Amino acid sequence: MRHILAHIRSRNLASQSYQIYYLFAFSTVGRPLIPFLRKLGLNCTEPKENPAQGTVSTVLFFENIYLELFWFDDNSHLAQSELTEELNLLARLNWLETGASPFGFGLCSRKDPANLSNSQSESRQTHKTKIAEQNFQFVPDNLANPDEPITYVVSNYVANGSKLNRVWSIDEPILTHSLGMRELTRVQVQVIGERIVTNSLLSLVGQNILDIILDIEYKKHPLLELTFDDGNRQKCLDLRPLLPMVLRY
Repeated sequence: MRHILAHIRSRNLASQSYQIYYLFAFSTVGRPLIPFLRKLGLNCTEPKENPAQGTVSTVLFFENIYLELFWFDDNSHLAQSELTEELNLLARLNWLETGASPFGFGLCSRKDPANLSNSQSESRQTHKTKIAEQNFQFVPDNLANPDEPITYVVSNYVANGSKLNRVWSIDEPILTHSLGMRELTRVQVQVIGERIVTNSLLSLVGQNILDIILDIEYKKHPLLELTFDDGNRQKCLDLRPLLPMVLRY
């Protein structure tokens, strides 16, 4: 999210195979969200301020993914943030009233990046910010549609450089959860019945990294369902109403 407004360009998602490396969601709950998550058995970081966005965030880490939850401490931050207009943020924050999707995810190529020599790694790390700005690519029709999760694509190098051990100073215990969740194995996105989902997002369904459900009959609110470890414990953690999110494990 640090360079989330950099270089918005068109992208044909159907032309390449992608994987999710990062999930995020916007919340109106604020700092009370952290003790709520910890009481449920989910380890998360202390709140971190993101001055360029006017946001505060906490992160939950898993073996193959990380989930960052953003909020605004007050409305003045919201009014000043670049995110407000570009991401339809007011609609997304008020998802209970608007039905907009408060979620988003970053994609990178499914192909593993080539191993780099130490000198190459050091050189690229020096220019990491510039590379990141050049490689964040939004899908314009998706970005303009608040009814579906925000989708953007980055290079594999940027995705790897965004891994938690490089971006966050964290202790080992924060990487584990008492509930035993380890790997994210399925992402299911629910939108309100009869809402339009763009072809760009639908093109990802056949790549087996997302399941887009258009529930015309029953759902009144957006919902993100994350399944960990193929749901082999057959348990469920419902974060509603604080977050429209269900974790299965």
